[in-house]
Amino acid sequence: GHNDPPGGWSRLGEEGIDNDDDGRINEDGIGGYDPNRNWPADWQPEWIQYGATDYPFSLPETRAIGEFLYDHPNVAAAQSYHNSGGMILQGPSASYMTYPSSDVRVHTAIANKGSEMLPFYDPMIAYKDLYTVHGGEDGFTYEGLGIVSFTNELWTEKRMMADGNQPTREQRKQFRDRLQFEDVFVPYHEVDHPKYGPVMIGGTTKYASRITPPWMLEEGCHRNFAFTMFHAEEMPLLDWGALDVKKMGDQLWKVTIEVANDKIIPSRTAMAARHHIGSPDVLSCITSTSNSVATSGTVRSLLKTTKLSVIESEQPERILVNSGIGGETSTLFQFIVNGFGEVEFVYKAEKGGTIKQKVQLKEQFVPRTIEHKRAIPGYSETVNPPASTLAKTS
Repeated sequence: GHNDPPGGWSRLGEEGIDNDDDGRINEDGIGGYDPNRNWPADWQPEWIQYGATDYPFSLPETRAIGEFLYDHPNVAAAQSYHNSGGMILQGPSASYMTYPSSDVRVHTAIANKGSEMLPFYDPMIAYKDLYTVHGGEDGFTYEGLGIVSFTNELWTEKRMMADGNQPTREQRKQFRDRLQFEDVFVPYHEVDHPKYGPVMIGGTTKYASRITPPWMLEEGCHRNFAFTMFHAEEMPLLDWGALDVKKMGDQLWKVTIEVANDKIIPSRTAMAARHHIGSPDVLSCITSTSNSVATSGTVRSLLKTTKLSVIESEQPERILVNSGIGGETSTLFQFIVNGFGEVEFVYKAEKGGTIKQKVQLKEQFVPRTIEHKRAIPGYSETVNPPASTLAKTS
């Protein structure tokens, strides 16, 4: 057929130029740079990592993104879209690097959910399942900024036959001929070459591989967008939990207050805590002229027998929480307060926002409100019971 290589002809090679007058065509690499090797995370020079250029952030594109992230330390999630592979990649990107186990669990939980949303995508560890990368973007955002990060390889040939398998050579040809027509294939035709005379030119174009066919883009983009939104929805969202105020003596109060995070991502990743990246979380008890904080720390439970783990500080009204609030968990803080009246608690997290609560110094207990996650914002089982409980029975 007209799409098959012609018979009776000898292959001369690909169209191109002899750019160094050595009589050979297209044998010289195009050179250039790779922006995904130009980030300040395990960056290596060009002779080790091709495409790295002269130094990290030497490219205006990577520098612009880097400066934006430095100026916005509240960014808590990042995804880097790449072109082909059908992968949800996470670090480490080199075998000599290790990540804290708690952060690995967070990445794995989100990536596994992504693989359910993105058919034929595989969650992978870069160095173990693919290859070593020096100076990658997701390495910079996680290792350098403490941001939970992924690299998504958008197109995968497993989508061709939609059976989860890599297509055979014959199946790829069938997909091209029956579904892509001449979008990625130039039919062989005769051309009068200035040097070789009559030649046949044709075959697949550069769009024949590694690029999502345009008519399949909408679904692929939508699914990746949906995964990105799921990732964003799991960024830390702090809220107050239980409150317990007990009188210990004359104008002496034991105030236990819970800070909760129902999302998967902690307010500070373990990587950020380990390397003191960014600002630690801070819990402050703001007092007035009628009261003051004697000491403070954390407790494991609200039981009367629970001992206070004191945080030694010259400012007991201010607790630095370097490890932050973990994902889908909470921390109980306790303050011993002298005086009367009211105090205000303020919890500030660089990536989890700021919450405030005023507390009266009087005997009281407020349990933590349990909210159920729903796909529709604002839905609550206590307000809107499941439909089955509303149905009439005959």
